[in-house]
Amino acid sequence: MTGKIALCVDGLSSRNPELIGLEGETLESQDWLGVFSSGRDARQGVAEPGVYSEAWVISCEDVEPINLAAALKADSPDLRVCLVTPDACGSLRSRAHNALIDEVLERAAFPRLYAEAKRRSLGGFKQPDVEIQQLQASVPTLAPAPVPVAEVVVHDEKPAKPKVAQLLRLQPRPEPLAVQSMSRAFVMPVVSGSGGAGKSSVSVLGALIAQRMGHRTLLLDYDLQFGDVDMMMGAENPLRVDVAMAHPDQLERELSRDDGPIVLAAPARLESAEEVVRGLPALLDQLADSFDVIVANTGAAWAEQHAALLERSSAALFLVDQRASSVRACQHALELCARCGIASGPFQFALNRCVKGAPLTSADVSCALQGASVFELKDGGRDVEDYLSGGAAADLIDARNDFARSLEHVMAQLLPGEVDLPVEHLVRRRKRRRR
Repeated sequence: MTGKIALCVDGLSSRNPELIGLEGETLESQDWLGVFSSGRDARQGVAEPGVYSEAWVISCEDVEPINLAAALKADSPDLRVCLVTPDACGSLRSRAHNALIDEVLERAAFPRLYAEAKRRSLGGFKQPDVEIQQLQASVPTLAPAPVPVAEVVVHDEKPAKPKVAQLLRLQPRPEPLAVQSMSRAFVMPVVSGSGGAGKSSVSVLGALIAQRMGHRTLLLDYDLQFGDVDMMMGAENPLRVDVAMAHPDQLERELSRDDGPIVLAAPARLESAEEVVRGLPALLDQLADSFDVIVANTGAAWAEQHAALLERSSAALFLVDQRASSVRACQHALELCARCGIASGPFQFALNRCVKGAPLTSADVSCALQGASVFELKDGGRDVEDYLSGGAAADLIDARNDFARSLEHVMAQLLPGEVDLPVEHLVRRRKRRRR
């Protein structure tokens, strides 16, 4: 072996290796293995020059495993990083690929990886000892799942610096998937780098459009302090996030409803926001098994819950409005994601309030983001505020508002399945041209 292996695993699993399939092993006694339970200790330990050549990330006490694995790879590009996970879904593999993680391994296959490394550390004996043979025999061989290839689109006249290219390593727009083939929800957070970009409006109408496309849809208000999507939807006495976490029976009753989209509102009291942040990842994982699509509204201030949401996202719709400061805020948010090890592959960008003569076009924003593809959302005028403030979001769609129509086309490209978009507006435009 050319160097030691860093094993990132929580303290409980470190003391009880049988929890990760290594019954009878004593991890701390392995001189070829360095065991770390916190993300900070792992990054500091791996940073020692010439000590570690590989890192296995299983779990961590203070950082999500995918984030820690991405951070280790960003700190030491030559380090081989393997993410070990109980659920190597396509979304996770895609995020890992975009973070340049070398391998994603099912938890069941980890004992074999450990056994082979231990054999090499003992001098490369051709026949492993009895203990290692037992480990290997208990684990089936798993073929790695194919990982989608991501591309960086950059203008020829302005080649991107390596740091920016890695930051904006974007995937092509997601291919439509049949809802029946999904085992978990398609999670679509709506985010922005600053307030006032239109996240709530896009979230509310996006959830309605997803429901009309035939998906069982949840509208989740992740703006825990000032979210008001329930008012825009006209939902009376909605179930709130904090209540759902405290009273699982009420959540079960809400999930049993067959109408939609189902609304899970923000806490009624501002001070309740901090209390529910820690439980939100588990709640989101539970909800993902009950819906085809989850559209999540978010707050302007980026916090811990943003990371938990983004790392579970299938496609995050990042909004930019017509202010130059909004573009800069978008860049800052992407840099934050890079520092935190959050893969930017799921990000899809949209410029809001587009109208003839507007200060910014989608081409302007694309150039600022080093060639990223940018959707356009049309300016819907005063009607957007009037309808949504009155709790009549569905009526805004039925009125064929420009904003609603452009969002329909965006959602049709992002979400699984297909939608038959009304074409009355196209017919009317053709008639006006003939005159």
